Amino acid sequence: MLERVGLQPVLAKRYPHELSGGQRQRVAIARALITHPKFVVFDEAVSALDVSVEAQILNLIRELQAEAGFAALFISHDLTAVRYVAVRIAVMYAGEIVEAATAETLYGRGLHPYTRGLQAASDLIDDENARLADASEEVAPEGCPLTPRCPIATEKCGLEHPALRQIGETLVACHHPEGPAGHA
Repeated sequence: MLERVGLQPVLAKRYPHELSGGQRQRVAIARALITHPKFVVFDEAVSALDVSVEAQILNLIRELQAEAGFAALFISHDLTAVRYVAVRIAVMYAGEIVEAATAETLYGRGLHPYTRGLQAASDLIDDENARLADASEEVAPEGCPLTPRCPIATEKCGLEHPALRQIGETLVACHHPEGPAGHA
């Protein structure tokens, strides 16, 4: 399995501190796949890796998934990495799913202000109006948890918790998923 993830078998005798970050990630993937699972969780699998090693690990994950046919949950704050490996994406804020769609749909145009804020912060979209207020703001105790940071929040947002609803191919939890023009 070490060879399958691009490592020499001799590395099996090394301690973690004797391996690079990329090698440790490959060992973790090999350990996860050695039992031939049907489902694998990749939790921040590429965090703290340099860009070239990150690309290698992402390519490896895609190759192994295609080869072994396992389902995967890829958890990450890195939207570029998520875009590369995901078929369907769920965006979470304050422990709740605020938007879920295919990768193509979500990256084409996110409907939730938090999704658009993440995309703007990652330079995936060029929209100054999508920028969120400072993260030091607390989560709203009532209504939509994003209200204190949301650039399009209305009074309704602070009073009513938005339900997850279907708009086209997207599930979104927002009172105003069409943006400022959609305000009633």
